[in-house]
Amino acid sequence: MFKKYFYIFRYIFYLAWCRNKARFIKTKIGSFWIGLSTLLTIGSLAFVYAAVLKVPNRREYITYIGLGILYWNTHASLITDFSTLLTRSRDRLLSTSINVIDIIAEEYFFTIQNLAISMLCVLPILCIIYPKLILLIFSLKAFLGFTIYLILILINAVTLSIVGLISADIFQLIPVMIQLSFLLSPILYFKKTLEGKEWIFKYNPLYIPVGVVRDTILNAPNYSLFNLTKVMFIGLSIVVIIFRLIRKNARKLNLYVDK
Repeated sequence: MFKKYFYIFRYIFYLAWCRNKARFIKTKIGSFWIGLSTLLTIGSLAFVYAAVLKVPNRREYITYIGLGILYWNTHASLITDFSTLLTRSRDRLLSTSINVIDIIAEEYFFTIQNLAISMLCVLPILCIIYPKLILLIFSLKAFLGFTIYLILILINAVTLSIVGLISADIFQLIPVMIQLSFLLSPILYFKKTLEGKEWIFKYNPLYIPVGVVRDTILNAPNYSLFNLTKVMFIGLSIVVIIFRLIRKNARKLNLYVDK
């Protein structure tokens, strides 16, 4: 059984990697354009907002928004892609043996591969700017925070993808939700600037994954290993339940796709 799922995982992971290779096949640096574009975004926004907000410690600020943009971009991209994923995959679902879970897994791995490439480009630069980061990103809390991030963005994306099949209006609302969440969340500015209005980001499901992964790196003392572990297992349980429901109702989902 384990061997069977391993081969399925390897096959889907390879399909996702082929998409990345095909995307940058004519470029010189290939997939590293993903990381370079993220670095350019971070550098541009850091230069402007550091001057506008007049931050006293620019190194710390660049690291703060660098991590925020790195993980926010991945989450936003995943939600945007998943919002139309099943409708875009209509022909594959209806004319081949591939199922909904395979489609979801391929898209998810594609996005995570892009995240890994971005991290390889961004994190070394941030470590040079803010040397303390070298030890922080390899801590157990940072690992748990990153794992929780991967779980939460999957839950958000899959949920919106399925809800979008029921109501096409969701597709139109998602870009607005992403833009507003980015502007209202403490990604380009510190949380303390929203003192007294913490509810703006505390209950924002689009920001929560980013907040967790960044804070477990930069503000690790605020988190306990027990609570992080508990949240991780709760998240994994939710993922298992969601995928069991998807498998059980795969035919119904195909009917919605076919509409």
